Amino acid sequence: MIERPCIRGCTVPGLHYAACESYGRSDGLCTGCVTAASRDDALVCGRCYGRLHRTLDRAPELVEHVRTLTGNVSAKRYDSEVSHGAAAHTRAPASADMLDAYRDVMATIGVSHLATLVTPESARTAAEGAVRELLAHFDQIANDADSFAQWWQIVVAQEVPTHPEFWTISRVLARWPLQDRRRWASAPCPACDLMSVSITPPARPLAPVWYSCTSCDWERNDRDDEGLWEALFGTREAS
Repeated sequence: MIERPCIRGCTVPGLHYAACESYGRSDGLCTGCVTAASRDDALVCGRCYGRLHRTLDRAPELVEHVRTLTGNVSAKRYDSEVSHGAAAHTRAPASADMLDAYRDVMATIGVSHLATLVTPESARTAAEGAVRELLAHFDQIANDADSFAQWWQIVVAQEVPTHPEFWTISRVLARWPLQDRRRWASAPCPACDLMSVSITPPARPLAPVWYSCTSCDWERNDRDDEGLWEALFGTREAS
């Protein structure tokens, strides 16, 4: 079977072609030039497939987090104004960046009825439904070069060049981080044999567990290969 290269042009860290000046050396300038193979069921490598899927998985929790922060900011400003003699009925607006980020993430995953989502919990519930529907068709996205590129730009990239004011999901995560719940696996990476596999627990109900090597491009989830990686690295309960 001929391996297809990842359409995003990814390379394998530390792996070089024989013609590369860094071939056989550990101090070369090249960090890796051998192209990464795409997953069997996608046009992209396991790392790209996982990054887009994992980032979308985190959208509901992120929406709830940012929505909670907007309420906290408003409350704090309100308390400050009251303590300085402002009218008690005055309520300072939340951060414009937070509100823009919240709206952009919701727009990305396809939630439009924001006026009815008055609590962080209701916002998360709506986001979970939208993400669940979106990821039900994720393999179609991963097998369409144009579609994957478009989703990558508004989800994983830090900035949309044509709309730098737009808040991609990764940009929001970088600005208002969520708790890091990853842990290290007790078994080596099946690709590079190093003890560098991190386990990312489910970010939402029914979401997969992700196993990602930090030393090479290997990444899989607990549903790949008939549950092989869950058996090797650990269960949902262990995460």
